Amino acid sequence: MMNFNFRTDMADERVDTYKQVNNLTEIDGIKVESSTEGIIKTTTVDVLNENGKNAVKKDIGKYITMEIKEVEYLTDEQKQQVISKLADQIKILIGKEVSSIMIVGLGNEKVTPDALGPKVVSFVNVTRHMLMYAKEYVEPGTKEISAISPGVLGTTGIETEEIVESVTKLVNPDVLIVIDSLASMSMTRVGKTIQLGNTGITP
Repeated sequence: MMNFNFRTDMADERVDTYKQVNNLTEIDGIKVESSTEGIIKTTTVDVLNENGKNAVKKDIGKYITMEIKEVEYLTDEQKQQVISKLADQIKILIGKEVSSIMIVGLGNEKVTPDALGPKVVSFVNVTRHMLMYAKEYVEPGTKEISAISPGVLGTTGIETEEIVESVTKLVNPDVLIVIDSLASMSMTRVGKTIQLGNTGITP
């Protein structure tokens, strides 16, 4: 089989490219399922073994891609549909009940293509401090949410991984959600596509 230098972070694009380059209809070690619900097309890529990992250069695990049609014209109802669908997919990946979550927004907030992570963190409703110091004012059943935006090596002088590892050890959350900008092979997907995965961020 021909190896390929992928220029995309999207798992489904890597699968399609590998199939096209090698004239395949299926890849051993890769399972793909797609469905469309309203304005959302969801594609799930399962990398099942080492053969699949070597083919698409993605770690063994699950990758869920959501494409939202005409995102710039969404109604409030459609936005809620996207939010609900995204929440459902996150629950699938977590796969268990949790009480504490830490959200990490990767990237440089001063560089537009790399600012997604810090921008998302700025909208997160953090609760950890309230649960620690003012629990009587918090709704029962509230999850413990913490969030950081560690910046980038060029502005902090510290490797991002070192910062995240140190804070994670201190906070000890049940789940770590890491948010970053991803590269795509198609301009039509920019700002309209979300990829979720349970294998972590690989630069």
